[in-house]
Amino acid sequence: MKGEDQLKQELDDFKKEKDRISNIVGQIGGSKGNSSNNLINIAFFGILFVLIIFGAVLKKISLEIEIAAAILLVVLKVAWMINEAQKVSHFQFWILNSLEFKINEMNKKVRNIEKTLKKIESNSDLKADEEKTDI
Repeated sequence: MKGEDQLKQELDDFKKEKDRISNIVGQIGGSKGNSSNNLINIAFFGILFVLIIFGAVLKKISLEIEIAAAILLVVLKVAWMINEAQKVSHFQFWILNSLEFKINEMNKKVRNIEKTLKKIESNSDLKADEEKTDI
């Protein structure tokens, strides 16, 4: 019974950890699109569209200013994308680090179990040898 209780406890711990990680992934954005990302993309494309309308169609802005502003917007967009990629990389590193910690913890438990089994085997071998000598 003790082993079953321990397994149930480990299963409950696993479920809690799974829920916690799911919540964290949900906060970061997960597989769904983030509304702030969509808003920023719409803003960049909107500003570029306005520049094209004012520059090329209405001739209110000179071509040099229009190109410079478009390049500036593209550079800002690339910098923002690098920042987002850095956040994702940091999150992946955090997950890998926690997985390594869990694997090391499990490895220690397995080593302890192996030691215990070896002790039990050696004790049972000694008892079997004693029983043979008694006969």
